[in-house]
Amino acid sequence: MARRALSLILLIALLPLASAPSQATPAKVKIGIVYDVGGRGDKSYDDAAAIGVDAAKKKFGLSDFDVRELVTTGIDFDRENRIEFLVKAKYDLVIAIGPNFDQAMTYMSEKYPESMFAIVGSSGVESINVSCMAFSADQSAFLAGVMAAANSKSGKVGFIGDSSHPANDLTLRNFQAGVKFGSTKTKVIARNATTSAAEEVTAMSGQGVDVIFATWFKNASVVNAISKLAKRKKAIKLIGVRPDQYFLATKEAQKFLIGYVNQRYDSAVYDLFKAAVAGNTITEEVDVNKGVFGRIYNLENKGFELIDMTASQVSKSAVARAKAAILTKKIKLVK
Repeated sequence: MARRALSLILLIALLPLASAPSQATPAKVKIGIVYDVGGRGDKSYDDAAAIGVDAAKKKFGLSDFDVRELVTTGIDFDRENRIEFLVKAKYDLVIAIGPNFDQAMTYMSEKYPESMFAIVGSSGVESINVSCMAFSADQSAFLAGVMAAANSKSGKVGFIGDSSHPANDLTLRNFQAGVKFGSTKTKVIARNATTSAAEEVTAMSGQGVDVIFATWFKNASVVNAISKLAKRKKAIKLIGVRPDQYFLATKEAQKFLIGYVNQRYDSAVYDLFKAAVAGNTITEEVDVNKGVFGRIYNLENKGFELIDMTASQVSKSAVARAKAAILTKKIKLVK
């Protein structure tokens, strides 16, 4: 009897455990990445973004089965197909790398309004289900202007931009303001490139420019032209922008590079992964009038940095003062 009573007590004690439903392992988030032409190894957008992908995978324990990486051929139809493939494969978030995806991302986000998307390096997609991860053009251009003025010996610096870029005028005006902050006596000569920047570099050299800030990124003509001038004993120093300008990674560019604006594509990608893993999206105001949401990267959130390569000590001090003034709102940037 004693044994039978003990068995009954044990059975009753175990019943709740036997009937309790098992705890299912939480499903991992699935994230798709569509790189621009070239993919990993391009020394541009894709390499910068891949640093963030690798860091996020390691941090959040994601495998190659959780993260799918594709590379576009560069045709808009192919960009759309790559994005659509990931949507149909039930990826929770589809990320496109670089501003060249604006058109494809706009179309796909409207076609699949229930899906979540993001684009890194652009503020040009006006869809509520797209997180635009953009970079501040005003602060970075201002600091580049300070660096240019502090490193110029002729008192003449140049700006080479791309008139087709929506932030071109804003970038120029803030560059001019930064030059004035660095030296009120330094003159700015500005030109825009179309298919090549070689003529602009040569013309500026003839006008006495010895430092150029170039946002032109479509080819390496800026570096090639500066290199040719150097062989003729007409030295010009360069300030550039990465990861846009892939050619800044070459040995030839290093000979003339004072410094460059480094846009943290890796930080933007990492932040997107972090939000997705937590079941969130990034929808801060980017351009509320146009209905663009995501995040703007600036000095405040360490979304970009001005990398010093061969800048003078005077330049380093001037840039440090300018950074402090921007962060404390003592400088009014052009908006």
